[in-house]
Amino acid sequence: MTDFQFMLINIYLLSIFTLLIKTKTITQIYRFLKIFIVIMFIFLIVEAINESIAVPMLLLVGLPLVLLIVTVTQAEVLIIMKKLGLKKNKLFVNTLEDNIKIELIKSIDHLSGKQIGALISFEKNSSMDEYISSAFKVGAPLNNEILSSIFYPNTPLHDGAVIIRKNIIVCAGAYYPPTERLDIPKQLGSRHRAAIGISELSDSLTIVVSEQTGNISVAVDGYLDLDISKESLLLYLEKHLQN
Repeated sequence: MTDFQFMLINIYLLSIFTLLIKTKTITQIYRFLKIFIVIMFIFLIVEAINESIAVPMLLLVGLPLVLLIVTVTQAEVLIIMKKLGLKKNKLFVNTLEDNIKIELIKSIDHLSGKQIGALISFEKNSSMDEYISSAFKVGAPLNNEILSSIFYPNTPLHDGAVIIRKNIIVCAGAYYPPTERLDIPKQLGSRHRAAIGISELSDSLTIVVSEQTGNISVAVDGYLDLDISKESLLLYLEKHLQN
């Protein structure tokens, strides 16, 4: 093996290692590993026939370096794209129609007024299949009655999260890994920690209703906005779930 080949393989291995460190879910790791396996396979084929095909060094070295840079800065790139208004396929997958927003606000207002704890996530670009697969499948249109009834105390699904995809309640009783941050106020319970946790692992928007106070909070991009009004909640929905 030549020094160049050894260096190239090291760059690929460094890219893979960095990706595994930066990626937090098994589904994402599996998806990216498949990409790297394909790239390595192509590299081996090129090496096998390199005597008859001239492959520019810039291509062989540049490809893994670009992958490494994107891997290291993927979170920062996503934040910049959001700030510039650049979204996947020009719009987020999950958008809310006006009548759906009304039904959601009604449900949140009802749960908040009765101090019924709730955890509601809206899937956007990041797939939440990993959490949906282990939850109870619902498959019902989002409306006030169905959403509110799921969280009533002593019902089988009231402790977990509801995941909404394209205005459909996909599942209930989903469980998220709680955030590992140490700066979270001690008075916040498991729902708030789970909401922050899933917002760190995906680009979802998660609404929390406190069982103790009835306060409404929103978690997105690793940030938790505590005790917001219905008007502020509507602004979040319009900012993050609109065309």
